[in-house]
Amino acid sequence: MKKLLITSLCLVICTWSLAQDTDAVMASVQKKLDEFFEAGDAPGVSVSVVLPNGDERTLVKGWANVEKKVKMSPKTKMLGGSTGKVFYSVVAMQLIEEGKLKLDEPIFAQMSDYEWFGRMPNAKELTVRNLMRHQTGIPRYVFSEQFQAEVLKDVDKVWKPEELLAYVLDNDPLFAAGADFAYSDTNYIVLCMLIEKVTGNGLYEEVQKRVLDKAGLKAVVPQNKRKYKNLAQGYNAENDPFFPGNALDEKGKSRYNLQFEWAGGGLVITTHDLALLGKKIYEGEMFDPALLEEYFKGVDAGRLGGEWGLGVHIENTPQGTVYGHSGFMPGYVTNMRYYKKDKFSICYQINTSDRSKMSILRQLPNLGAIVSEELNK
Repeated sequence: MKKLLITSLCLVICTWSLAQDTDAVMASVQKKLDEFFEAGDAPGVSVSVVLPNGDERTLVKGWANVEKKVKMSPKTKMLGGSTGKVFYSVVAMQLIEEGKLKLDEPIFAQMSDYEWFGRMPNAKELTVRNLMRHQTGIPRYVFSEQFQAEVLKDVDKVWKPEELLAYVLDNDPLFAAGADFAYSDTNYIVLCMLIEKVTGNGLYEEVQKRVLDKAGLKAVVPQNKRKYKNLAQGYNAENDPFFPGNALDEKGKSRYNLQFEWAGGGLVITTHDLALLGKKIYEGEMFDPALLEEYFKGVDAGRLGGEWGLGVHIENTPQGTVYGHSGFMPGYVTNMRYYKKDKFSICYQINTSDRSKMSILRQLPNLGAIVSEELNK
């Protein structure tokens, strides 16, 4: 009985100690976040941290909707932009683990029954590796002037993946497949069409089963309509040539069908769920850990800095190697980062892409340094 009481007491003390450590870390993060937010002009910000011991905290500042005086909250959702590729990379790695996809075999034989596929730049040299690592030489469809005009013509149009790819068919490749790096959403449109082909299921079905259910994520939803519960207003510059002004109308509906992004991003998220997923991926919980070596095998990411692996941006920082991904949609900016040495992840989002109100983005990476410093005291 005495031994049981001592054991119970030790557990209570350890639990209390971990909570105290988490409180100390997050108090430092909160203090700096307050300073950064007050010095900037962003409408709102959400920051989530998942610590080495598994503790999870979300801090928020400002407004989810300035005009309606809706405060930012831990449940506030925003468009994740290209961070959706992180989810699709997990699906692809699981399919590689199962032998349903091959990293370095050309996909032409699997995709050539689409009559248009041969018109893709470098069609016969495309592989899963160079699609995931942005080494295909395929241009970005979203930068097509024709696409930017047509996406606003019918705000309820449901875009098929092949309609998105049509904007790059017959284009000259930027370079030979595998010869260089150029980030392109179009790569993931092709990759995810292949995923649907080999699984026989829709992309979002595979994400639900292989990512959301496996990781225990409750807040992430497909970006396949114009209105969402708890979605923050997104503020873009009025003079921005790419979808200027507010993302949502007075009724909370997007001014165009957000579904168009599909596998280029295509998810509505919270910072909590993305931070949690990042930690699980980079610690080998989402697919065979033996595949992490391939996942992190990067190439020079050019002007983006660092290296790019199979759906992961890899950076060397004063705090050691950082894995992650950023995302942009008009009105929203997202960044998720995992600090390998200290085994914690952090995700932050702001609900503006107006450059005059984005100065806080230069400061938010410092929150990771603060967490690292606190953990190493």
